[in-house]
Amino acid sequence: MPKCKFCESEKTTFTCEKCNASFCINHMASTEEWICKKHQHTYSKASAAEKFYRCTIIENSKCPECDALLRLERLSSGQYYLECTDESCGWNSYLKTPGLFFPTKEQLAREAAKNKLIKGYRLELCRRNLKKNIGKEICPDCFLELLKRAHITNFSTIMESFNIPANQLIKLIDQYINEERIYGIVDQKTQMFYYISEEVREQVLSKIQDKGKINIKDLGVMLDMNSDIVMKVIYKIINQYQIRGSFSQDKSFYYTQKYIMDNLIKEIKEKGRISLTKLAKLFGIPKELTKSFCVNIMRTGAINSFFAARGNEIITAGQIYSEIKAFSKEAGLFELSKLAENLKIAVELARKSLHELIKSGSIKGIFTQRREFMTRKYLENKIKELARAYRTMPLRELSNRLGVTESSIEENLAQLIGKGDIDGYIDLHKRLFVAYSVPRTGERTQRKREDVEPIDEGKIEVVRDYDFEGGQVHMKVAVRNKSNMAINNVKVILDAPSSFKMKQPLFSIPVIESKSSRGVDFYLEPKNCGSSNVGGTVIYKDASGKKHTINIKKKEVQIKCPLVCTNLSNIEDCQLAIQTLPNDARAFLIADLDPRLTFRAAIRTLKHFETSTVTSHEGNDPNGMYEAESWHCAEAKMTGGRIITRIFVSEGSQSLEVRVWCGNAGQLTGFLARIIELLFEEINIIRKIKSEEREKTIDVMAITQNLAEISDYCMLRWKAQNIRNKLHDTFVRLRKLLGDNEAILGRIEFWLTQLNKYGKDDKISDEEADKLVNDVEKFKSVIARSIKL
Repeated sequence: MPKCKFCESEKTTFTCEKCNASFCINHMASTEEWICKKHQHTYSKASAAEKFYRCTIIENSKCPECDALLRLERLSSGQYYLECTDESCGWNSYLKTPGLFFPTKEQLAREAAKNKLIKGYRLELCRRNLKKNIGKEICPDCFLELLKRAHITNFSTIMESFNIPANQLIKLIDQYINEERIYGIVDQKTQMFYYISEEVREQVLSKIQDKGKINIKDLGVMLDMNSDIVMKVIYKIINQYQIRGSFSQDKSFYYTQKYIMDNLIKEIKEKGRISLTKLAKLFGIPKELTKSFCVNIMRTGAINSFFAARGNEIITAGQIYSEIKAFSKEAGLFELSKLAENLKIAVELARKSLHELIKSGSIKGIFTQRREFMTRKYLENKIKELARAYRTMPLRELSNRLGVTESSIEENLAQLIGKGDIDGYIDLHKRLFVAYSVPRTGERTQRKREDVEPIDEGKIEVVRDYDFEGGQVHMKVAVRNKSNMAINNVKVILDAPSSFKMKQPLFSIPVIESKSSRGVDFYLEPKNCGSSNVGGTVIYKDASGKKHTINIKKKEVQIKCPLVCTNLSNIEDCQLAIQTLPNDARAFLIADLDPRLTFRAAIRTLKHFETSTVTSHEGNDPNGMYEAESWHCAEAKMTGGRIITRIFVSEGSQSLEVRVWCGNAGQLTGFLARIIELLFEEINIIRKIKSEEREKTIDVMAITQNLAEISDYCMLRWKAQNIRNKLHDTFVRLRKLLGDNEAILGRIEFWLTQLNKYGKDDKISDEEADKLVNDVEKFKSVIARSIKL
């Protein structure tokens, strides 16, 4: 039995006498129509047969898009859905919103009513008998074969061959195009069908994808089509294959998005700065579309660029840096707004780019107190101009004139004096700058060549040494004049590596008499541990005015940050040990901080190290002001020996003191410096805590500290009542945060009852100490989940 050529169905209703191809009712081509007289709605032969030749238009319905009546349709799976009767609308509830398709009409009606597609909850179908309009049956295979015979087919040829009207012809061609049985363009204006074979389609697609652009005129010659049809072909292909791109405004070229973006990137990188109008002219596309492509380029990070000139230009980051360098060199002193105006960019972008250049060292300079930027060269020239004019000037006056801080003036003066650009010194006691002379550039170069004679040995001797003081390295440099004449204008410049922070690198000594010596003190704050070499230079003039230099022999400075481990000592052991150990301390004013939070921050700082809490106490001084003290003990892993730390906070004196006892001076300075570094980080964190969150934060930090101390006390087998006091404080704070419903509070109450059995000076038993340590670890995990520590 013959099968349908399209679907292999055995229920065939038509067999072509010419080609012997058979087709089922759903795939046979026919001009036969069935019409509902009431609604003047037409059904195809297959559709009418499927509906048993009755109209399925729903009387009480309305299309959500065009307000036309809806028709009941059925999928091959048996599910019902709704479809608009207006063919130009094309809405249906299976493919469009809302998605309604159900196995029963009742379910479909219920959901359609909810979405206001019908009135009531029933589908009021027309159900009138359809009237038959006799038509002609056409073989789909012969029809398609005629269309594929030539790449251009006239409607009249098809109409004569199959004896069908133009409207039926167009309907059949559109049907086969939608079913993808043929690929082509229907031009109703010229009454032509343009067939596009698979080979031609692949050629066009290859041209678009490989080259990225296609010439419409050349493609028209290749396909033997006019420009309008070629445009339709390209539209059809780019829609089918989802190719993104744009036609030029004169419709002479089509460019893919990749081609446009690649060439935009190339052009922008090459030019550095270019207007969007010029970029748009490269492809003949609208300026707004070009801007959209540029935005996509920026988002993908393909090129680091920004919009300029109020969005009319695009500029790369490299070009911004180059223009900022050129502007800085030319202007020397400028406001950020002037820089932004000159570069035609936003002020914030100018500020950010300038900071990047300063950070990388490409531009050297400082921001003034007048919100201006001043290059270092401009600042040095201004200082030299003022030095030539006034010779003597207070540092504050110099600072006010130039709008920079005194420390910046002092630093730059030291460098200018050290390089020999200014012959003078800084009197730090009077905060005064004295200049003997300021040579011109040519003079300075000549004098450097003729006068400066380095001396490594002789009657001027330089000695140096260091010790540790207050978490800092105290470097002492002494200049001994063993000659028979005085030396003057002595400048001592210390050269310290970046691992140290130094407030003042230069000291000036006006005169050192014969057979005399003078010393200067430098204080270096270590940034990290390790071994570093510290050297420097001494510059002086002899009685004849001749300049000499002596290099300060480098001294190795070792800063040791000891690796520490827990040391289980009690307060009596610590008090006895500190009587023989060297100590050092750092103190800070905490007027702008909550003393309770400051104390917690100091405790958290020490938790960065493996130190055990020996004891801690919080209370009030005789005046009722908050006061807290904490002792901690550790042991150096490598060298041995105790390291004892004391934290003391006083609200009355508004101070925080950190004192460390250690037998090794290098370890003492290194450990204290590391504590101070971490303490500043913790203090910066508590500065950000909002006032309304402060009490809760204090409770959370206190709970964390208490639990850590309870563990330490248990390991020390400390007095049970001291442990109970810490546990009771934890209980009170937890109840405030969690309420009375948490199971953890019951376990803490159990331990409070157990610890009440001990006397005032009784120590906790080994068994209960071990159990409590285990429970404390469980408390920590439960609390972390409950209050998100």
